[in-house]
Amino acid sequence: MAAEKSVRIAFVDDDEHLLSSHRRNFGRLRPEWDAVYFNDPLKARDIISEDRSINAAILDIHMPGMTGLELAAELRTHRHDLIIVMLTGYADLQSALLAVNELGVFRFYPKPTTLQAMLEGIEGEIESRAGQSEETLPTDFLDLLELGVIAVDDSLSILHMNAQSAEIMRRSSLVRSGTQGRLVVDPAPEGLNAFLNPPANQAPRAQQSFSLERDEEKLSFLIRRVPKKADGKTTFMVILVDPTQQKPPAIDDLMDLFGLTRSEAKLTQKLAEGLALDQAAELVGISHSTARTYLKTIFAKTGVNRQPQLMKTVLSAIPSLR
Repeated sequence: MAAEKSVRIAFVDDDEHLLSSHRRNFGRLRPEWDAVYFNDPLKARDIISEDRSINAAILDIHMPGMTGLELAAELRTHRHDLIIVMLTGYADLQSALLAVNELGVFRFYPKPTTLQAMLEGIEGEIESRAGQSEETLPTDFLDLLELGVIAVDDSLSILHMNAQSAEIMRRSSLVRSGTQGRLVVDPAPEGLNAFLNPPANQAPRAQQSFSLERDEEKLSFLIRRVPKKADGKTTFMVILVDPTQQKPPAIDDLMDLFGLTRSEAKLTQKLAEGLALDQAAELVGISHSTARTYLKTIFAKTGVNRQPQLMKTVLSAIPSLR
Protein backbone atom coordinates (compact mmCIF):
# COMPACT_ATOMS: atom_id res chain seq x y z
CA MET A 1 0.00 0.00 0.00
CA ALA A 2 1.34 3.44 -0.93
CA ALA A 3 2.05 5.75 1.98
CA GLU A 4 -0.51 8.51 2.55
CA LYS A 5 0.66 11.90 1.35
CA SER A 6 1.38 14.19 4.30
CA VAL A 7 0.76 17.51 2.53
CA ARG A 8 -1.75 18.37 -0.19
CA ILE A 9 -1.59 21.57 -2.23
CA ALA A 10 -4.32 23.07 -4.44
CA PHE A 11 -3.31 25.16 -7.45
CA VAL A 12 -6.01 27.49 -8.80
CA ASP A 13 -5.24 29.35 -12.02
CA ASP A 14 -7.07 29.89 -15.31
CA ASP A 15 -3.75 29.71 -17.19
CA GLU A 16 -3.53 26.11 -18.40
CA HIS A 17 0.10 26.53 -19.42
CA LEU A 18 1.05 27.51 -15.87
CA LEU A 19 -0.94 24.63 -14.38
CA SER A 20 0.80 22.23 -16.77
CA SER A 21 4.17 23.60 -15.66
CA HIS A 22 3.22 23.03 -12.03
CA ARG A 23 2.14 19.44 -12.81
CA ARG A 24 5.50 18.73 -14.47
CA ASN A 25 7.63 20.20 -11.68
CA PHE A 26 5.65 19.51 -8.51
CA GLY A 27 6.38 15.78 -8.28
CA ARG A 28 10.08 16.38 -8.83
CA LEU A 29 10.30 19.10 -6.19
CA ARG A 30 8.06 17.48 -3.54
CA PRO A 31 7.59 13.77 -4.38
CA GLU A 32 6.23 13.11 -0.87
CA TRP A 33 3.42 15.65 -1.32
CA ASP A 34 0.21 15.55 -3.34
CA ALA A 35 -1.46 18.23 -5.45
CA VAL A 36 -4.77 19.04 -7.11
CA TYR A 37 -5.24 21.52 -9.95
CA PHE A 38 -8.19 23.77 -10.82
CA ASN A 39 -8.73 26.14 -13.75
CA ASP A 40 -12.20 27.04 -12.44
CA PRO A 41 -12.21 29.09 -9.20
CA LEU A 42 -15.87 28.25 -8.47
CA LYS A 43 -15.17 24.52 -8.59
CA ALA A 44 -12.03 25.07 -6.52
CA ARG A 45 -14.04 26.94 -3.89
CA ASP A 46 -16.54 24.10 -3.49
CA ILE A 47 -13.92 21.36 -3.22
CA ILE A 48 -11.31 23.12 -1.10
CA SER A 49 -13.96 24.35 1.35
CA GLU A 50 -14.96 20.77 2.12
CA ASP A 51 -11.75 18.81 1.64
CA ARG A 52 -9.80 19.11 4.89
CA SER A 53 -6.92 17.09 3.46
CA ILE A 54 -5.89 20.16 1.41
CA ASN A 55 -3.35 22.07 3.51
CA ALA A 56 -2.65 25.02 1.23
CA ALA A 57 -4.00 26.79 -1.84
CA ILE A 58 -2.00 28.83 -4.35
CA LEU A 59 -4.36 31.29 -6.06
CA ASP A 60 -3.94 33.59 -9.05
CA ILE A 61 -5.28 37.05 -8.27
CA HIS A 62 -6.90 37.49 -11.73
CA MET A 63 -9.35 34.80 -12.84
CA PRO A 64 -12.67 34.94 -14.73
CA GLY A 65 -15.82 34.34 -12.72
CA MET A 66 -14.13 34.94 -9.36
CA THR A 67 -10.92 36.79 -8.55
CA GLY A 68 -8.28 35.31 -6.31
CA LEU A 69 -9.15 37.84 -3.61
CA GLU A 70 -12.83 36.86 -3.75
CA LEU A 71 -11.91 33.18 -3.66
CA ALA A 72 -9.60 33.74 -0.68
CA ALA A 73 -12.40 35.54 1.19
CA GLU A 74 -14.85 32.66 0.65
CA LEU A 75 -12.30 29.98 1.49
CA ARG A 76 -11.43 31.75 4.72
CA THR A 77 -15.05 31.64 5.91
CA HIS A 78 -14.97 27.83 5.66
CA ARG A 79 -11.30 27.01 6.30
CA HIS A 80 -9.58 29.01 9.04
CA ASP A 81 -6.70 26.52 8.94
CA LEU A 82 -5.99 26.81 5.20
CA ILE A 83 -2.65 28.30 4.13
CA ILE A 84 -3.52 30.70 1.31
CA VAL A 85 -0.83 31.96 -1.08
CA MET A 86 -1.58 34.63 -3.70
CA LEU A 87 0.14 35.13 -7.08
CA THR A 88 0.03 38.72 -8.27
CA GLY A 89 1.22 41.02 -10.98
CA TYR A 90 3.25 44.08 -9.97
CA ALA A 91 0.23 46.39 -10.21
CA ASP A 92 -1.68 44.23 -7.73
CA LEU A 93 0.91 44.23 -4.92
CA GLN A 94 -1.00 46.78 -2.84
CA SER A 95 -4.23 44.75 -3.01
CA ALA A 96 -2.32 41.63 -2.07
CA LEU A 97 -0.64 43.41 0.83
CA LEU A 98 -4.01 44.33 2.31
CA ALA A 99 -5.23 40.78 1.72
CA VAL A 100 -2.55 39.53 4.10
CA ASN A 101 -4.46 41.17 6.92
CA GLU A 102 -8.07 41.34 5.75
CA LEU A 103 -8.31 37.84 4.27
CA GLY A 104 -5.71 35.96 6.27
CA VAL A 105 -3.51 35.37 3.22
CA PHE A 106 -0.28 33.76 4.40
CA ARG A 107 1.98 35.26 1.74
CA PHE A 108 1.84 36.73 -1.74
CA TYR A 109 4.34 36.29 -4.54
CA PRO A 110 4.73 38.47 -7.64
CA LYS A 111 4.82 36.81 -11.03
CA PRO A 112 7.12 35.23 -11.93
CA THR A 113 8.18 33.40 -8.74
CA THR A 114 9.61 29.91 -8.88
CA LEU A 115 7.49 27.02 -7.69
CA GLN A 116 10.39 26.00 -5.45
CA ALA A 117 10.25 29.33 -3.57
CA MET A 118 6.49 29.02 -3.01
CA LEU A 119 6.70 25.44 -1.79
CA GLU A 120 9.55 26.31 0.58
CA GLY A 121 7.40 29.07 2.06
CA ILE A 122 4.47 26.71 2.56
CA GLU A 123 6.72 24.03 4.02
CA GLY A 124 8.16 26.52 6.54
CA GLU A 125 4.68 27.60 7.62
CA ILE A 126 3.52 23.99 8.07
CA GLU A 127 6.59 23.22 10.19
CA SER A 128 6.06 26.41 12.19
CA ARG A 129 2.45 25.53 12.93
CA ALA A 130 3.43 22.02 13.95
CA GLY A 131 5.94 23.44 16.42
CA GLN A 132 3.70 26.07 17.95
CA SER A 133 2.55 25.53 21.52
CA GLU A 134 -0.69 26.57 23.12
CA GLU A 135 1.19 29.48 24.64
CA THR A 136 1.81 31.03 21.22
CA LEU A 137 0.12 34.40 20.87
CA PRO A 138 -2.52 34.27 18.09
CA THR A 139 -1.51 36.62 15.29
CA ASP A 140 -4.96 38.26 15.34
CA PHE A 141 -3.95 39.90 18.60
CA LEU A 142 -1.28 41.87 16.74
CA ASP A 143 -4.03 43.92 15.13
CA LEU A 144 -4.94 45.26 18.58
CA LEU A 145 -1.61 47.05 18.86
CA GLU A 146 -1.25 50.72 17.97
CA LEU A 147 2.06 49.92 16.28
CA GLY A 148 3.04 48.46 12.93
CA VAL A 149 4.34 44.95 13.69
CA ILE A 150 5.98 42.75 11.05
CA ALA A 151 7.53 39.30 11.52
CA VAL A 152 10.42 38.58 9.13
CA ASP A 153 13.18 36.01 8.70
CA ASP A 154 16.89 36.76 8.30
CA SER A 155 16.40 37.58 4.60
CA LEU A 156 13.58 40.01 5.53
CA SER A 157 10.90 37.81 3.95
CA ILE A 158 7.59 38.84 5.50
CA LEU A 159 6.09 36.06 7.61
CA HIS A 160 3.23 38.09 9.04
CA MET A 161 2.16 41.68 9.47
CA ASN A 162 -0.64 43.39 11.34
CA ALA A 163 -3.15 45.83 9.90
CA GLN A 164 -1.25 48.86 11.21
CA SER A 165 1.96 47.90 9.39
CA ALA A 166 0.03 47.46 6.14
CA GLU A 167 -1.41 50.94 6.58
CA ILE A 168 2.05 52.41 7.24
CA MET A 169 3.36 50.71 4.08
CA ARG A 170 0.46 52.16 2.12
CA ARG A 171 1.31 55.71 3.23
CA SER A 172 5.10 55.58 3.40
CA SER A 173 7.78 55.38 0.72
CA LEU A 174 10.40 54.32 3.28
CA VAL A 175 9.16 50.73 3.68
CA ARG A 176 7.40 48.46 1.22
CA SER A 177 6.98 44.84 0.21
CA GLY A 178 9.29 43.93 -2.66
CA THR A 179 9.81 40.85 -4.79
CA GLN A 180 8.87 37.50 -3.26
CA GLY A 181 7.27 39.24 -0.30
CA ARG A 182 10.45 40.70 1.18
CA LEU A 183 10.47 43.79 3.36
CA VAL A 184 12.32 46.61 1.58
CA VAL A 185 13.68 49.49 3.66
CA ASP A 186 14.68 52.43 1.46
CA PRO A 187 17.09 53.95 2.17
CA ALA A 188 18.55 50.92 3.95
CA PRO A 189 19.83 52.01 7.38
CA GLU A 190 23.52 51.49 8.05
CA GLY A 191 24.05 48.50 10.33
CA LEU A 192 20.82 46.63 9.52
CA ASN A 193 22.52 43.82 7.59
CA ALA A 194 25.17 43.43 10.31
CA PHE A 195 22.38 43.12 12.89
CA LEU A 196 20.56 40.47 10.86
CA ASN A 197 23.70 38.47 10.05
CA PRO A 198 26.42 39.21 12.63
CA PRO A 199 29.94 37.80 12.16
CA ALA A 200 30.50 34.33 13.58
CA ASN A 201 32.84 35.68 16.27
CA GLN A 202 30.35 38.30 17.45
CA ALA A 203 27.42 37.70 19.79
CA PRO A 204 24.17 38.77 18.08
CA ARG A 205 22.46 41.84 19.51
CA ALA A 206 18.96 41.40 20.89
CA GLN A 207 17.55 44.53 19.29
CA GLN A 208 18.48 47.69 17.44
CA SER A 209 16.61 50.84 16.49
CA PHE A 210 16.99 53.00 13.39
CA SER A 211 15.58 56.32 12.25
CA LEU A 212 14.39 56.26 8.65
CA GLU A 213 14.27 59.65 6.94
CA ARG A 214 13.88 61.07 3.45
CA ASP A 215 12.80 64.62 2.62
CA GLU A 216 10.05 65.41 5.16
CA GLU A 217 9.14 61.74 5.77
CA LYS A 218 10.24 59.93 8.94
CA LEU A 219 9.73 56.51 10.53
CA SER A 220 11.09 54.90 13.68
CA PHE A 221 12.24 51.34 12.94
CA LEU A 222 12.91 48.91 15.81
CA ILE A 223 13.97 45.32 15.08
CA ARG A 224 14.20 42.63 17.75
CA ARG A 225 15.68 39.14 17.46
CA VAL A 226 13.20 36.34 18.32
CA PRO A 227 14.63 32.79 18.49
CA LYS A 228 12.31 30.29 16.85
CA LYS A 229 12.02 27.28 19.13
CA ALA A 230 10.46 24.87 16.63
CA ASP A 231 13.38 24.53 14.20
CA GLY A 232 16.16 26.64 15.68
CA LYS A 233 15.86 29.33 13.00
CA THR A 234 15.88 32.98 13.95
CA THR A 235 13.04 35.32 13.19
CA PHE A 236 12.74 39.03 13.86
CA MET A 237 10.00 41.36 15.00
CA VAL A 238 9.99 44.75 13.31
CA ILE A 239 8.11 47.61 14.96
CA LEU A 240 7.27 50.65 12.83
CA VAL A 241 6.26 53.93 14.41
CA ASP A 242 5.09 56.88 12.32
CA PRO A 243 5.74 59.92 14.56
CA THR A 244 3.15 61.98 12.66
CA GLN A 245 0.45 59.47 13.57
CA GLN A 246 1.72 58.56 17.03
CA LYS A 247 0.15 59.93 20.19
CA PRO A 248 2.34 60.54 23.25
CA PRO A 249 2.44 57.64 25.71
CA ALA A 250 0.01 57.69 28.60
CA ILE A 251 1.03 59.41 31.83
CA ASP A 252 1.53 56.08 33.61
CA ASP A 253 3.77 54.92 30.75
CA LEU A 254 5.93 58.02 31.01
CA MET A 255 6.31 57.42 34.72
CA ASP A 256 7.33 53.79 34.11
CA LEU A 257 9.64 54.49 31.16
CA PHE A 258 11.54 57.47 32.51
CA GLY A 259 10.98 57.44 36.26
CA LEU A 260 9.02 60.70 36.20
CA THR A 261 6.72 61.83 38.95
CA ARG A 262 3.05 62.16 37.99
CA SER A 263 3.31 65.96 37.76
CA GLU A 264 6.44 65.70 35.59
CA ALA A 265 4.74 63.11 33.38
CA LYS A 266 1.69 65.34 32.88
CA LEU A 267 3.90 68.23 31.80
CA THR A 268 5.97 65.95 29.52
CA GLN A 269 2.84 64.65 27.82
CA LYS A 270 1.69 68.18 26.97
CA LEU A 271 5.14 69.19 25.73
CA ALA A 272 5.22 66.11 23.50
CA GLU A 273 1.98 67.32 21.91
CA GLY A 274 3.92 70.36 20.68
CA LEU A 275 2.72 72.92 23.22
CA ALA A 276 4.95 75.72 24.44
CA LEU A 277 6.09 75.52 28.07
CA ASP A 278 3.74 78.26 29.27
CA GLN A 279 0.75 76.65 27.50
CA ALA A 280 1.60 73.23 28.93
CA ALA A 281 2.02 74.68 32.42
CA GLU A 282 -1.39 76.33 32.27
CA LEU A 283 -3.13 73.10 31.18
CA VAL A 284 -1.37 71.09 33.89
CA GLY A 285 -2.24 73.72 36.50
CA ILE A 286 1.23 74.85 37.58
CA SER A 287 3.09 78.14 37.38
CA HIS A 288 5.56 78.90 34.62
CA SER A 289 8.46 78.98 37.11
CA THR A 290 7.46 75.59 38.50
CA ALA A 291 7.24 74.21 34.96
CA ARG A 292 10.80 75.43 34.26
CA THR A 293 12.01 73.64 37.39
CA TYR A 294 10.19 70.46 36.35
CA LEU A 295 11.64 70.71 32.84
CA LYS A 296 15.22 70.63 34.13
CA THR A 297 14.45 67.44 36.06
CA ILE A 298 12.65 65.94 33.05
CA PHE A 299 15.66 66.67 30.83
CA ALA A 300 17.94 64.94 33.32
CA LYS A 301 15.74 61.83 33.58
CA THR A 302 15.20 61.47 29.83
CA GLY A 303 18.80 62.22 28.86
CA VAL A 304 18.09 65.25 26.66
CA ASN A 305 18.76 68.97 26.97
CA ARG A 306 16.30 70.55 24.53
CA GLN A 307 12.54 70.42 24.11
CA PRO A 308 12.64 69.15 20.48
CA GLN A 309 14.85 66.28 21.65
CA LEU A 310 12.35 65.56 24.42
CA MET A 311 9.50 65.38 21.89
CA LYS A 312 11.45 62.94 19.70
CA THR A 313 12.40 60.76 22.67
CA VAL A 314 8.84 60.60 24.01
CA LEU A 315 7.22 60.01 20.60
CA SER A 316 9.73 57.23 19.84
CA ALA A 317 8.90 55.44 23.09
CA ILE A 318 6.73 52.35 22.60
CA PRO A 319 3.20 53.10 23.81
CA SER A 320 1.21 50.60 25.79
CA LEU A 321 -2.36 49.45 25.17
CA ARG A 322 -3.78 51.56 27.99
